[in-house]
Amino acid sequence: MSTNLNDPKQIAELGESIYARLYRAEYEQKHAGRYAAIDIDNESATIGQTASEALANAKLKSPHGFFHLIRVGHPAAFEVGLAYRNVHANRLHR
Repeated sequence: MSTNLNDPKQIAELGESIYARLYRAEYEQKHAGRYAAIDIDNESATIGQTASEALANAKLKSPHGFFHLIRVGHPAAFEVGLAYRNVHANRLHR
């Protein structure tokens, strides 16, 4: 089955699969908290201190690549809603 490059879910699933198979064990010991850009085409990975750095370095290596971004050792590359973490739910209703 070929990957539909217009389907973010397929790109993410393939990127996660490549990461788990080739990089997870090593990266979670050596690069925890950093970002990994996984090229789903050639299965290469590029590490950066920030998401922008990882993606910029990956694009230098593979200018036409399709990348899945992972934050090493975290369930997702980004966390949404940090500003509301310690806010009571009543403040969100008007």
